Amino acid sequence: MNFYNVHQALNILQNYYITDSIQMVTRWIREGKIRAERSENRKDGWRIHHEDLFEFIEEQRPGMPEIMAVHDWYVKNAFRIDSDIPIEKEVEMTTEEVRSKDLPQEKVNEWELEKLQLENQIINLSNQLLHANQRIYDLTNELEIVREDYCFLEELYEQVEEMRKELAGQNALMNQQVTSSNNNAIIKSKPNRESSNKTLSYKDFTSLFSDVSKEFSSKVGDYGKKNDVFIKDIYSVFFSETECLEDNIVEMDEYRCPITDKPYRNLKSMLKNAIRVKLKEVVVNEDDKVEAGNLD
Repeated sequence: MNFYNVHQALNILQNYYITDSIQMVTRWIREGKIRAERSENRKDGWRIHHEDLFEFIEEQRPGMPEIMAVHDWYVKNAFRIDSDIPIEKEVEMTTEEVRSKDLPQEKVNEWELEKLQLENQIINLSNQLLHANQRIYDLTNELEIVREDYCFLEELYEQVEEMRKELAGQNALMNQQVTSSNNNAIIKSKPNRESSNKTLSYKDFTSLFSDVSKEFSSKVGDYGKKNDVFIKDIYSVFFSETECLEDNIVEMDEYRCPITDKPYRNLKSMLKNAIRVKLKEVVVNEDDKVEAGNLD
């Protein structure tokens, strides 16, 4: 089994125009792109199996190992003229040796021309291959730089976005505090403004009274509806003769009920509850009258 250390693997990767950086090799090992194992002697570092290394090369440069193998073989063996001579002996025949076989000069010249054409063709193809591989190698390095820059910018963007959200939250909180402070200042400086804008006609109040009285017995409800003075007494506690809400009921952004002395955020809720309290008093009075009659 053939194993390579990191430096040997780097030399092979350089030949295939993949990288010339040992840092990239160790990075690919850490990321698991190149399978490797720790040597028993930690000073020797990583051990990379031949098949694992060339599997990585195939992923990076599909078909390149086969192309390079064919290229190397062709450069080494393509110029042999006599196919009967074993390639293992690496015998290169000269023009004189060819002539010694009593071959026609025309045939020899034809072979030499073909040989020259093949040599030029191989040189051109080799140069194109080297140029293409160099271009791939340069683009790969540029891509790695772009990836690193992208990762850096992505992290920077996340940090900026996090800061932006944090600042936006702080800004919203500050605006809320400023708005609240301004509203409080306006309310304090103009305590009667809201009350002067709140009106409710006696007719509308009577309708509201009718809705609430339905919650009670028909006897109590009829008492309120038939007793106009009873309704007017309640209405006058909250509204002036001009049908405007009394100023003393408004406290900042709340209403203080003069009957229950409880704060309310909604005007109608306060009025309904006040009507209920007064109708409950009617119920108590009626019960007291019944009890007194029974005693008599």
